[in-house]
Amino acid sequence: MKALLFSLCVAPLFAAPYSIVDIPFPEGVPGEVGAMDFAPDGSLFVVLRRGDVLLAAPTVKAADWEWELFATGFHNASGIDALSQEQVRVSQMAEFTEATDRDQDGRADEYRVFASGWGLSGNSQEASTITDDGEGGYYLALGAASDNEPTSEHTLGEFSRVGRQGRSFAAVKWRGCVLHCDQGGSLTPFCYGFRVADGIHRDSAGDLWASDQRGDWRAVTPLYHLQKGKFYGHPSSLVWDTRWPKEREPQDAYRSDLATYNKHRTLPAVQMPYEEMNGAAGEPCEIPKNFPHFPGQMLLPDGDGQRITRIMLEKVNGVYQGACTHFLKSKDLRSGSHRIRFSPDGQQIYLGQKKEGLQRITPKKKEMPFDILTLKILSNGFEITFSQDLARRLKKEDLSFQSFIYQPRWTFGSEPEDKQKNTISALTKTGDRSYAVSLEDFSRGRIYQLNVNRKVKSKDWVPIQNTLFYYTANEVPE
Repeated sequence: MKALLFSLCVAPLFAAPYSIVDIPFPEGVPGEVGAMDFAPDGSLFVVLRRGDVLLAAPTVKAADWEWELFATGFHNASGIDALSQEQVRVSQMAEFTEATDRDQDGRADEYRVFASGWGLSGNSQEASTITDDGEGGYYLALGAASDNEPTSEHTLGEFSRVGRQGRSFAAVKWRGCVLHCDQGGSLTPFCYGFRVADGIHRDSAGDLWASDQRGDWRAVTPLYHLQKGKFYGHPSSLVWDTRWPKEREPQDAYRSDLATYNKHRTLPAVQMPYEEMNGAAGEPCEIPKNFPHFPGQMLLPDGDGQRITRIMLEKVNGVYQGACTHFLKSKDLRSGSHRIRFSPDGQQIYLGQKKEGLQRITPKKKEMPFDILTLKILSNGFEITFSQDLARRLKKEDLSFQSFIYQPRWTFGSEPEDKQKNTISALTKTGDRSYAVSLEDFSRGRIYQLNVNRKVKSKDWVPIQNTLFYYTANEVPE
């Protein structure tokens, strides 16, 4: 009986902070979500990877959703912008298409090409994701092809012989690039160097972000801050950069000269170990200011696991970098989540999965879960701020640090190298919920792993939600 009473008392302390509800599609509809977006009236548009665009007005009860077919015929669509309840723009493999319901009967009756001009080899990895530019235009991230998937005998657009090399390749125009599309549909290259950027996002400050996935020239799962003209590490798309020498094969060039490769690539703002944190990143998404938990930070769904990564960014010496941990890790999450949207009121999260459909996540309480709220870099270590008051003062033995580097290569992923333990030389309380941690052998250019003792509890004796954190220290404060 005592054991039973103890179990009943302790169980609520470990309860998940979110409820997760499955939103069913109509019977017979494959739940393969390519993209989703809310229209200004609050309607939710979902484009499925097999070609249909569905429309519904969200209801409290998942079973009460009434889906309608709005448009159809798209080829592995991966991006959608819901301009109104009568008009959407959809990025599919070969073009960017506008579908309009002219007679207002609830179904699109006009389709036109909004933008086109990139290449297509028929490889299933050549998807195109979008985000708006805030001025009526868009940014498009075009996936490169994979040597694990077939290509067609005939290609769309310009073909590059030297671009056909490698595990992931860009044999047709602009693959592996991010493009800018103005409000009239004109396309120009914006930046280069991607493998499979399965998601792109412009945040409230106007900064542009894209994920990519572990593979060749991707040691682990990265998140990049995008800037015009920059190169982000995967060499295949360089054949479409006019600055690259013609007829020079970029994969061979970088395999034979890693020093040059490392000098010219733009580093990820955050690197996430694929087994421990995120195996196949989807689209990043900023948490709205009115969402009760971790507002202003960023979420990144994992297309290979039942988890969502939380990212804490900061600017150091003018460069974005930061930390990551789990926002949610639950058996109730379906696997394959790669699309994410917040409800129009900013109070709920919608997740779209590659194969299993749509889910809605709602906080059970407004109160912030007990966790590390921010992990910020100092000249000799980190400042840790908790989301709630602690039950007791933090001790050195509550924390442990180690660090390592990743060296991306042409092989599929890379293991951590140059591992070392970083001893805590000092721990100083800097605020009601904040501590400064000084570390020995602390330097830039490393990934720092923080493990927190599960015995660290809030003043209400709730254990900390996450015990594992990673910080990408590209820069150290001057």
